[in-house]
Amino acid sequence: MMQQLLVTTVGVPFLLGVFVALASVVLPARRGLIIALLVPLAAVVIHLMLEGMPALPPVAAKQKLPIILFFGAGIFAILALLRRPLPVAVSTVLAAIALTLSGWLLGKNVLLANPTKSVVVLAVLLVATAAIAPAVATRPSGRRGEQSALATALLGVSIASALSAAFGAFVGMAQINGALAALTGGWLLVNYIRYLMGDEDSLALRGFEGLAFACVVAVHLIMTALFAPKAAPAAIVCAVLPLAVAAIILVSGVTFHRLPRFLRPVAAGLATAVPAAIAIAIAAVLFQG
Repeated sequence: MMQQLLVTTVGVPFLLGVFVALASVVLPARRGLIIALLVPLAAVVIHLMLEGMPALPPVAAKQKLPIILFFGAGIFAILALLRRPLPVAVSTVLAAIALTLSGWLLGKNVLLANPTKSVVVLAVLLVATAAIAPAVATRPSGRRGEQSALATALLGVSIASALSAAFGAFVGMAQINGALAALTGGWLLVNYIRYLMGDEDSLALRGFEGLAFACVVAVHLIMTALFAPKAAPAAIVCAVLPLAVAAIILVSGVTFHRLPRFLRPVAAGLATAVPAAIAIAIAAVLFQG
């Protein structure tokens, strides 16, 4: 039983992340399209493995989420095909629409009936939108910070979401968020190897590809905030803050240039992991209390 759980929660998602990364290597000219399309579809596969085929029409939120992700994959893929610059204003609008609409479709009744969860979800929406938009937008000046910041932040958000869900008595979502962390880890590993081989942009998530990847992770945090019975609000809010750290690094041009090149993505990962660690600590302390 434990072995099967590890395979479905860690092994297969990790390989899916490796597959998405390798597909980008094979077809570098289509990198944006591949990530924008395959990351949401990989999340759908994770849901199907862990939760089974959703009912049609869907009734529960856990049945709606893979369908939202499926249609999101198509929309993000079409946007990625445009191959146009992504201004901050456009990325803000798209992120806000994607996350708000998803949250409303998933938990309209919860949002209307539970003021506390409404405030928490609103906080996650605002922080995620405000952070994702500048992190993925095309900057005319070309001045950007450490390119791996957003990807490492997504890993931190997924891990914090998984443990917040686990401590919040939502085991199913803990498994799915953990699987997303494994997916992100597989993608990071392949691209970190490419980075060490000299590809400076291998760890970057820009434009519609970054928007798709970030929205997939953020919507799962929203799902956790909506339906984890005992999730700590402070832990949920802290869990989204790695995205804010990534945005600060990218927009302010922090490059960790004093460190050896191979350590710069590690430094970005450690910086974005700080609020994730705080979220996990809060969830653990409140769980024990």
